[in-house]
Formats: sequence, C-alpha cells, structure tokens
Amino acid sequence: MANRIAPTLFQLGLLSIGVLILLAVGSDDAGVISFRGHPSWAMATSSSAIVSPMNPNPANLYVIYNNFGKVTRPYEDLVAWDVAGPDSGIAEQWVAMPFTPTQNAEVDLIAVAIEHNTGSPNSFVLSLNADSGGLPGNPIQTWSVNNSPQYGTCCVVDVVKGTGGIRVAKGVQYWVVASTDQNDQATRMEWDLSPRQIEAPFAFGGPHGWSEFVAFLSAFGVFGKSLD
Repeated sequence: MANRIAPTLFQLGLLSIGVLILLAVGSDDAGVISFRGHPSWAMATSSSAIVSPMNPNPANLYVIYNNFGKVTRPYEDLVAWDVAGPDSGIAEQWVAMPFTPTQNAEVDLIAVAIEHNTGSPNSFVLSLNADSGGLPGNPIQTWSVNNSPQYGTCCVVDVVKGTGGIRVAKGVQYWVVASTDQNDQATRMEWDLSPRQIEAPFAFGGPHGWSEFVAFLSAFGVFGKSLD
C-alpha cells in the first residue's frame, strides 16, 4: 500500500507546497483526507483490493485520446481531484480535462475514472465541450452519469456513448468536463488521477467560470472512429 501511495503523494505534495493554496486539511468521516485549496483534491487513506478490473475500451475502438493505464490498474484509486456541488461540504468545483485529436474523428465513447465520495445522489454531469480561448467552452453533448463506484475502489470506469457519433477535428482542442447540476448539489465525486503521471494544463472552476491549472491529469479516454 505505502509503495503505491508514495510516488503520487510525494509529487502532489510538492505541488501543494509550491502552487496549491491550502485553505484547510482535514480527515473526512469516510477515510478521506481533503486538501481544500485551488483546486481542491482528496486522498483515500486506504484502498480496497482490485474488485473489478475493467477495460475502458472493450470494443477496441479507435483511440482519439487515452491516458488510462493497464487494465489491471487503469487509474490511481487513492488520489483525485474533487468534483463537487455547492452543498457537498466542500467548495463547489468542476473539473475539465483537455485533449486534441491527431486525426479527424468521430467520438462514440468517453470513459472517465470518477468515483463517488459522499452526498446524495450518486450522480454527476459529464460533457464534451468545445474550447474557448484555452478553457472549456460550450458543451457539444451532455450526459447524466449515475451509480459510480465508491472512491478508493478499483477499477470500474464510468462510460458514456455518443448519439450517432460526435465529430471532432484534427488539431483542435476539446474538453471532457465533469460538473454538477441542480440534481447534484450535495454530491461530492472524485476524478482519479491517471497512473501515467502526465503533468499538463487542465481547468477547474464552476458555473461562473474556469481557471487554468498545471498538475497531474485525471484518467480518461475518448474513443471512436478515425475519419482520415
């Protein structure tokens, strides 16, 4: 266990000292340590055994973007960025991860490693968004995701499928966005990190706007068909 936590925790610890403004650090009732800053993140104090290894791309679709790890460990189940509503007990926070297709493509499936921490219902909003000046723009398509796995378990992923395929253009940045709506005001989810330890810009914010932040990306994949 310690061997699994140490590398990511050390790296995020360096970020928290050098970049994150930590407003409070505390232990939650559910065995989760919260780092409440800009952005806020969480660390599970214990991990379950791998309960259900899951391939995020079982149909072997064309990979538009993918930062999941191996099927036996597709994401870091102990460290995550918060995705939370305003009544969740922590500050409201949405999280958006960017990707840029290397070919013209059609999106048929998006997979994300988002788990439920606290609050009811166990649901969140996932969307594929256009870019607006380097930050998330208007949603192209939106899905409601329900019954995510419990935070600290591994390795079920949340999957949504496009309706008739969504076209994305080569060399254009897009965003996969995890947010809450009026139905998820008390919900707190966790978007687990990619085990590939990719440090790059992403965005966090809420209904009133977005901010860029450079740190380790959360685990997600975008799959479909190449149109080239």
